[in-house]
Amino acid sequence: MEKTDINRRFITAVNTLLKDKGLTKTGIAQSLGIKPSKFSEILNGRMNVGTDTLALICELYSFNPSWLLLGEGTMLIPGPIKGRSKPAIAVERLPDFPLDSEGVCKFFIQIMRDKDLRFAEQAEEIGRLKERIDELERHRGADALDAGNSGIAHAG
Repeated sequence: MEKTDINRRFITAVNTLLKDKGLTKTGIAQSLGIKPSKFSEILNGRMNVGTDTLALICELYSFNPSWLLLGEGTMLIPGPIKGRSKPAIAVERLPDFPLDSEGVCKFFIQIMRDKDLRFAEQAEEIGRLKERIDELERHRGADALDAGNSGIAHAG
């Protein structure tokens, strides 16, 4: 159990969160109760991650403590993934369900519900992005109007 290996796996876990959920480093640091500057030091390999932070990332985001500490097993604990907007399931294999028509139907209904939830979350995010684009365009337009009224010559 080398500290550098643990740090490397921690960084891999953080990168998984960045890609999987689209979280920011600042957001992850806040959720783990770490100042962004310290978090940056850990991610850049200049500081070791603490056991309290390792325990918290496992608790909040379903990472496997055996994987983080020892490199054993899967990165994620099988079951629903905690702390993520995506209702994905971290499983080593398909869950056990009855092979009768009712069991299969329940399985696929849950998949469809998860898909619908993802679509709703994406629609909300698209709405927020559109609002932000509108805000930026209004701001840019105001800057352009102000430039015409300015008495300062711009040499360029």
